[in-house]
Amino acid sequence: MSIRCKYLTCDKLDTAELRCVSYKCDDMSVLKNKDKTYSEHSHLDKDDPCFGYIQLYYYTNPLLYVTTPPMKCLFGVNKKGKNNFEMNLQFTDYEEDSTMGQFFEFVQGIEFMAMKHLGLTEDDADRFVSQIRYDKEDKYDPNLCVKLPFYYNRFSTDLYSDYSSAVNIFHIAKFARVECDLYIDKIWRLNDLFYMKWKCKIIHIL
Repeated sequence: MSIRCKYLTCDKLDTAELRCVSYKCDDMSVLKNKDKTYSEHSHLDKDDPCFGYIQLYYYTNPLLYVTTPPMKCLFGVNKKGKNNFEMNLQFTDYEEDSTMGQFFEFVQGIEFMAMKHLGLTEDDADRFVSQIRYDKEDKYDPNLCVKLPFYYNRFSTDLYSDYSSAVNIFHIAKFARVECDLYIDKIWRLNDLFYMKWKCKIIHIL
């Protein structure tokens, strides 16, 4: 059976049920990430040298899953370093289109919630790296940077099209219309900056 989008749109989700659970690294002297172990802590300061990560839970699920409205994939799939692939989905007409506007506010609201949980204020809010991207000249609608997970030399993102049974992630055209199942699962810290990446599980080319 082929995989299809779940159509779990943001209006069907209750963000009040989103929880953050903090994990501390047990031994920072362990160098390899795959060998590190973590323990749950009721409170973890954002600047704790043993800061591990924050796991997101939606009810009992260790991630939040959502289906986007139809969006433009602006540049196709871009490779950013080794085994790191991403695409940019535009919030087209989000100020006039109520469905797109609702999705934009949903994504933005979750980022604000994460910043609040971390204890970031106006003074250090720039330590949270938003995945909502704006062009410098403010000519275009913002877009959402989405990661395509890639493990063991293969994508863990499924892809299907209304028009073809033979589709390839690298052949997604610029400005292609897509709808995607996305998820977020963790907040992590790197070089004193905090990241909460949206990851793509399914791409439906429209």
